[in-house]
Amino acid sequence: MCGILGGNNEKWDYQSAIKKLFHRGPDAVSIHKARHFTFAFTRLSVIDLNNNAMQPMVSKDKRYTIVFNGEIYDYGKVRDRLIQSGYVFKTKSDTEVLLYAFSNWREKLVEYIDGIFAFAIYDELERKLYLFRDRCGVKPLYYYENGRDFAFASELKAFEQLGTDIQLTLDNTALYDYHTYLYIPEPKSMYREVKKLPAASMLVYDIEARRILSIKKYWKVCLNSKAGNPLSEKEMDDKASELKFHLCNAVKRQVVADVPVGTFLSGGVDSSIITAETKNNVNRQIAAFSIGFSDRRYDESKYAREAAKLLGVQLHLKTFESSDFSRLYFKLKEMFDEPFADTSAYPTYFVSTYAKEQVTVVLTGDGGDELFGGYARCAYCRDTLQKRKYTNKIISDLYIKYARELDLFGGCFDQILEEDLAMLAPWYAKIDFSERKRLRKKFGIPREYDDFWYYRKYYHKDLPPYTRMRYLDFMTYLNGDILTKVDRTSMAASLEARVPFLDREVVDFAFSLTEQECNPNGELKGLLKHAYRNEIQKEFFDRKKQGFSIPVSYISKKAGPQEKLIYDLWKL
Repeated sequence: MCGILGGNNEKWDYQSAIKKLFHRGPDAVSIHKARHFTFAFTRLSVIDLNNNAMQPMVSKDKRYTIVFNGEIYDYGKVRDRLIQSGYVFKTKSDTEVLLYAFSNWREKLVEYIDGIFAFAIYDELERKLYLFRDRCGVKPLYYYENGRDFAFASELKAFEQLGTDIQLTLDNTALYDYHTYLYIPEPKSMYREVKKLPAASMLVYDIEARRILSIKKYWKVCLNSKAGNPLSEKEMDDKASELKFHLCNAVKRQVVADVPVGTFLSGGVDSSIITAETKNNVNRQIAAFSIGFSDRRYDESKYAREAAKLLGVQLHLKTFESSDFSRLYFKLKEMFDEPFADTSAYPTYFVSTYAKEQVTVVLTGDGGDELFGGYARCAYCRDTLQKRKYTNKIISDLYIKYARELDLFGGCFDQILEEDLAMLAPWYAKIDFSERKRLRKKFGIPREYDDFWYYRKYYHKDLPPYTRMRYLDFMTYLNGDILTKVDRTSMAASLEARVPFLDREVVDFAFSLTEQECNPNGELKGLLKHAYRNEIQKEFFDRKKQGFSIPVSYISKKAGPQEKLIYDLWKL
């Protein structure tokens, strides 16, 4: 992984700005001035450690310049196709493959690649800049535009260092959204002038006209909208075999590196499966990394030990103490640049720094819950919206009455009541009822503002309950919270985190399933568990899901709820 940066203003301080991204790539830094545009790059060497693979990289004919953050899986196959078309390569890097893939297929290059990526390509002949972000939004990409100047970067902090003429004003709607989602949803950032390029999107910028020509999606999930029928044992086995085939292929593609590779292993279902597949696809001892908590109520390290013993991998375990939380408290702001309230970021950063002592790349289990329905809210959706249980209706009625009395949603409340989404709000919207009116007044939010606009974009009433919630989680929570957390914390430790569950092949397969195929008889992650029932003990599948919560005792000396605690870091 790396840090990338670029801009069209020659007077900007690219040296100072790229230094702010040095944690993303501590191996080398380079700045290249093309005609009318400047590129900067900081490198974490993973594939082709030779200096010839350094970026920014320029095509042989000098027409194209690229900076690229991420990894392209199976890029060798794309390279072979390009060689057959007459292209000559001087490196073994995936960066050069991307460069000539664009030369050959232009914007359609995304049809030929899979991976985790954010990259920019400048066409000096046409004077256009192209930005691309990967399908699931694993790698971040921000852009700044004020009608005259344009810039892009891997993280917000780079824009703050570019120049004194950079105008960054707070977006009050984004800060208000934070109190609902506990992160700022794309395409917003905390600044009006800076946006996040949405996942699976391409942006085209005209250098001469100084304007964005287009932002469009190049890929979307193909959903199976059928509930389906209960499966026979053979049908279950067949689907399980398909899943294992796709996941095995994903891991095979992602263990490729010229540096040491390990895994994160919590002892849960997803990380255990990825660790098992990693061990099966490499010819050496696998190092797995995990942490425990001194507070035994939150400590799950015994499960990590059991999983490591079962899988035959070497486990490296370290305990996260309350003193570690105090030491890292203010570092969260440095990592995230804008309000972000998932306190599991602390232990994730802790285990990342620990893993970095021995490896440069780790494979994680992120994405399994979203793809295969691992959250309890899937069952809640089924019970509330399908079975229409009387008790849930009472709870929902009380919630709606409470919301109306507090005037939480202003003029859009009647619209919200017409939709099922209102009944699911308590599972998603982290609403502090006592502060909602005050926040609306503080940030100048109009009464008609839709608090649930981000969820509403991806909530489809026509889908079966489990599929509906899987898709909603995949498009919102996974992108805005989980992947943001893992990218910032791992890259703050200069560690590359790869996510096999989010391989294109696996994602396409997961959403091609009917509800019964993915979650037979309403079982959370039913198909995934069935697929690995012979490799992983049943006890791992049956125990209650806990997550990566930080012990309350670690933060008891700080005032307020966890989300307010984190929000106060920014003093907005």
